[in-house]
Amino acid sequence: MIAKGRKRKEPLDIQMSLRFKFGPEPADVITVMDDKSVPMVGSIFEHRDRIVRGFATLLVKNSLSSPKVIRELFPAFRVMKGRK
Repeated sequence: MIAKGRKRKEPLDIQMSLRFKFGPEPADVITVMDDKSVPMVGSIFEHRDRIVRGFATLLVKNSLSSPKVIRELFPAFRVMKGRK
């Protein structure tokens, strides 16, 4: 008797929105993805390191586009700005 292998599952198609909120004002919200189709293939546990690295990269890139966040991350810029 030959054992049957497990059937390959079809990839899930997920609609994803991703926003970062860097402050209390509505202008402090940066939308990275808005209802974008993201196919999920395989197990999230197989790719968790790549997913976390990608999320962290998105967070840093988008935070650098907000002047409020830059001032919080690099307080030395405030000191240098006042020395002119």
